[in-house]
Amino acid sequence: MNSCPTCGLAYPVDFTLCPRDGAKLVEVGVWSEGSIVRGKYRILSKVGQGGMGSVYKALHLRFGEIRALKVIGHELAIDATFVKRFEHEAVITRKLQHPNAVRVDDIDEAEDGRPFIVMEFIDGTSLKKLIQSESPLPVARVCSIIKQAASALDAAHHLGMVHRDIKPDNIMLVETSEGERAKILDFGIAKVKEARLCGETSNTTLTGTGVVAGTPQYMSPEQAAGKRGEELDGRSDIYSLGIVMYQMLTGEPPFKADTTMQMLLAHMQTPPTPIQTLCPDLHIPEAIANVVMRCLAKDRDLRPASAKALIEELELASSGLMRPGEALFDQSAWATAPTSGPTELSNTRHSGSLAQPREPLPASSIRWGVWTLTAIAVAVLVIGGWYFGRGRSGTPAEHLPTAPPQAAGSPASQTVTPAQPKPEEKMGESQIDLTLPQSALSGEQESLRSAVPAANRSLSKPAATASIALAVRSNSIEIEKQVKGAVTEGDFHYENGEYDQAIKSYREGLKFDRANAELRKRIQRAQKGKATEGAVKQ
Repeated sequence: MNSCPTCGLAYPVDFTLCPRDGAKLVEVGVWSEGSIVRGKYRILSKVGQGGMGSVYKALHLRFGEIRALKVIGHELAIDATFVKRFEHEAVITRKLQHPNAVRVDDIDEAEDGRPFIVMEFIDGTSLKKLIQSESPLPVARVCSIIKQAASALDAAHHLGMVHRDIKPDNIMLVETSEGERAKILDFGIAKVKEARLCGETSNTTLTGTGVVAGTPQYMSPEQAAGKRGEELDGRSDIYSLGIVMYQMLTGEPPFKADTTMQMLLAHMQTPPTPIQTLCPDLHIPEAIANVVMRCLAKDRDLRPASAKALIEELELASSGLMRPGEALFDQSAWATAPTSGPTELSNTRHSGSLAQPREPLPASSIRWGVWTLTAIAVAVLVIGGWYFGRGRSGTPAEHLPTAPPQAAGSPASQTVTPAQPKPEEKMGESQIDLTLPQSALSGEQESLRSAVPAANRSLSKPAATASIALAVRSNSIEIEKQVKGAVTEGDFHYENGEYDQAIKSYREGLKFDRANAELRKRIQRAQKGKATEGAVKQ
């Protein structure tokens, strides 16, 4: 609180002048420069003021090291519940020892009875200032900072700690001999699962009733909806980190609103504008943009499953191993499924984008892909015919008797050429399994063998098997892409309440993988949503 030196009346900290006599107010309990706290810390300067107290730069007299002291205000020091939360902050954060998180060294009590925390002093620049002065930032630098922040969050999440206030203000950048290092500040508002940390059950939370945890512009949809405590997990932090990354890449936040309520509703209901739509001139790699958009999924089950998974996706995307439109995909849990996309969809089938629908591929790319698949299919059929024919006869292919000449125009004299799909055609169900059973080849073996070049006939059995396995794997990857594309499109329609279109998209995916239980589950979800919507309208 602030006090008037003339009349002695006390006022809140946001008052600078005394309303009664106009005198300049002074802060009560301020540690002045040069003062000694607990006989160990000499105050060098005041570096910050927050809602709960002040932060000072201090010198540890015995160690000769710089520290940061965080002390609560007088008006809060008399609140026993708040003091308990403050002490919890120190104890909990002390457990987190990570190079990308601010270290807590000690907790103590000042001469006036106020508790304070002794922390690592960070001499650097806040990410907020960097964004304001230099955004949009280079993609490589963005990925480096976000991966470091995610690494600290992953360590915290393994301890049961959810930050709940990830924002540029709480990320500091420090220059070291190894390069730029990111440091996350203020894990103090985290809710701790004490059962995991100390083997005891407790309902104590670090965020008491009536205290708002988080900053509206960076809140997750779960936080905006009022979820707290055990209802929040690490994916809430991933959403907030996705907003930070979006802002670093584009210079703009994904949502803008005039009021706090409008901002909270935007987090819960409004699909963010795709990065490449917002800033097409920046040429941000599609794989990177997709990862960011997945972090911003309204449904937390559609975000990266963990901070570690986010790091892995960013590494793949930035290394070029992840092709445009792809993302790390966990079929077991579908935790890395797609999120909301733009307001309009292209009619082109998406090739596995897990963030937002992709732009149609150039015609040359489509033709190249189709003809590549056709070549693989032809090679597998030819080699498969030779391989299975050899197994039936027990005679090496090179010693097979030559078929007697046939009359011109007879079926046996015609070379078998598998039908080649038109460029605009998609793979059908008959193209899914290229490992045909022997019975399906028995009637065509002679024709297939006549089409096999002499070089292919000399292939060993392991080589032939490897060729078939490679082709099947390639086909399996293509099927997975088609399924993920259907999921992407279907989830977009579902998020926007277009249940019929969602069902249609999911069923398109079943054409490629009829046994896919997750697609069927999504169809049921969309059908339920459609029924609910119809009941409400009636």
